[in-house]
Amino acid sequence: METLQSGGLERLMEVGLGYSERTDEKAALEEALSQAVQTSGVPSFFFLFITPQYNPHRILEALREAFPLAKILGCSAEGVVVGRRLLSRGIALLALAVPGLRAFTVSPPFEGSDSYALGELVGREVQRTSLGEGTLVILPDPALEVPLFLQGLYNVLGPRFLYLGGGTGAFRFTEQGVNLGPVSVGVFEGIAFSSAADHGWSPTRELLVVTKTRGREVVEIDGIPPFEAYCERVGDFSREDLPWVGTLYPLGFPGIFGDFLIRDPAYFTPDGAMGFVGASIPEGAVGYLMRGEKESLLAAAARASQKAICVGNPLFALVFDCVSRALVLGEAFEEELKIVDDTLGGLPCLGFLSVGEIHPRGRAPLFRNKTVVVAVAGRKRARERFLSVCDASSEVELAILHEISSLSFPGSYQEFFREVVERAVRLFGVQRMAFLWRRDQELQLAASWGFSDPAEVQKEMASPKEHQRIFLLGEQEAPSVLFFEAPYPLRRREHRLYALFARKVEDVLRFARHLEEQKQRLRELEHLSLTDELTGIYNRRGFLVLAEHALLVAQREGKEAGVLFLDLDNLKWINDQFGHEEGDRAIREFGRIIQKVFRKSDVIARIGGDEFAVLLSGVKNANLQRILHRLTQLVEEWNSRNQCSYRLSFSAGWAPFLPSQPQKIRELLSFADARMYDEKRKKRGGNSLTPS
Repeated sequence: METLQSGGLERLMEVGLGYSERTDEKAALEEALSQAVQTSGVPSFFFLFITPQYNPHRILEALREAFPLAKILGCSAEGVVVGRRLLSRGIALLALAVPGLRAFTVSPPFEGSDSYALGELVGREVQRTSLGEGTLVILPDPALEVPLFLQGLYNVLGPRFLYLGGGTGAFRFTEQGVNLGPVSVGVFEGIAFSSAADHGWSPTRELLVVTKTRGREVVEIDGIPPFEAYCERVGDFSREDLPWVGTLYPLGFPGIFGDFLIRDPAYFTPDGAMGFVGASIPEGAVGYLMRGEKESLLAAAARASQKAICVGNPLFALVFDCVSRALVLGEAFEEELKIVDDTLGGLPCLGFLSVGEIHPRGRAPLFRNKTVVVAVAGRKRARERFLSVCDASSEVELAILHEISSLSFPGSYQEFFREVVERAVRLFGVQRMAFLWRRDQELQLAASWGFSDPAEVQKEMASPKEHQRIFLLGEQEAPSVLFFEAPYPLRRREHRLYALFARKVEDVLRFARHLEEQKQRLRELEHLSLTDELTGIYNRRGFLVLAEHALLVAQREGKEAGVLFLDLDNLKWINDQFGHEEGDRAIREFGRIIQKVFRKSDVIARIGGDEFAVLLSGVKNANLQRILHRLTQLVEEWNSRNQCSYRLSFSAGWAPFLPSQPQKIRELLSFADARMYDEKRKKRGGNSLTPS
């Protein structure tokens, strides 16, 4: 490792920062690289941030050519932060040649839309690096639903890692390539990060309630369209101006700490719903209209920098500063960067204007808006700091109570459990939580935050600590379990709110089970109305409903079909000679035999006392003899096994269905019935359809 001599003291060359505003990609990279490597020496890792004017493929190719063994993590952004400068056009890189640093990048290809599954995938990739703890720097695509991604990631990795990052521009890259997936992640061990986040936005007196949602879009606020509700609070504006108006007046949702999680309204859909940046907002959420003044925003940047610069032997800093802060502050944004740079004491500092920021509350990752995140890396771990816990105002507590009371069953258990996690994280800032749901006498991990296995939860429950709460819900003999873990020792106020939340979850699940039982009873009643009680196959009503639908499908797909009418011979004689119980037995046995012959896709029914019908799809006349032969064979096998005083036999009639000449099911049934009577007459003459 190269060293610098200064006053007889040696200083290791470990970190280098360089940037360039040249227009040519190659020249710009060479200039920035020359500055960085001159200070760092031969790097093993690069952070690389560029503005949209540059081709990321060319820049990445040139950097890999210069340092083929180095790992690279980077993205494009509307602006790049280099110390106290904001580059609206330029590239900047931070070169790391830190002894003992272990660093990897993860950017798995992913074509699905399930953000939670992507988070799990990235978590498993990180596990394969064999790092038990460390720091993740996360660069997500703005279109990604980041809170769900973080939940999947956090459930796999838990609180052993520190989670930092910011939403990018159009491009993300690692040394493997550009835009391999919707997120790129750097994984670091061997250096310690200390970080802080702050926003400086304050609530106005304008409280609002989200009364109807649709996915990530809000359909109603205070029971009226969101455009009307928003205009009532900020004044008239056109729908097209929402991105700018939303930047000035975002919505803030309070939590138990007295802080606010900010969400940016970004667009209106054609039907008037309001969409937000990177996150969904659930029904019942209570928020405030927020305002940010220059002084409060700059003070927030100072607080974040002061809290972050507490790591031992600091090496460099990363900054993720929300792009809307730059828009709101305008020329004063340079003051924000100067405050950060001065507080950090001229430490090499690189960052970009982010579209949403990732920073933990405690150790659990949160997706934020309108925030500045400052992360300082050093050689020694910072002293673990408890969160500063303050009592929220009575208005905020009422808002939390309203959100608890508004928790309801959305129609599916998956959606409900997702909402339980979202509210617990946002309202209470839980470090970890889990709902172990008892189904079929087994405890299943139905909802979780920081857990991937029910055994992990049960291990924590075995010796609960002062910052944990456990609630047993449902049947006392075999209860479900709701587990909470806060990032600090719980006080009486938190115990009370957690208990109210747990009881509301219990009430909603009790209501959901009641709905489930009602639906099951309705399904059973519907089944009975379509089913023959004696044989368990469809009755006449069920046959007419289902067979008519099957004919429509056959016609649409151009397939032949047909109705086979079957009559159990001599049933009246069996009833007269041996009684109706034996006659019922003959009907049941014949029904069982029919079910063995025909496919599950065929519609089989008892449509009268001794009459059966089968709708066969995709069956041509040529296959009919084989089917009837099989049916006759099974009937004869039954006769030989059962030493009764009577023998089962049947007569059959076939009515074909041609897609080119469609007929109604009643017409086919009537035609097949007539053919069956012809069959009975032919039997007497020894020339029947059914094999003898």
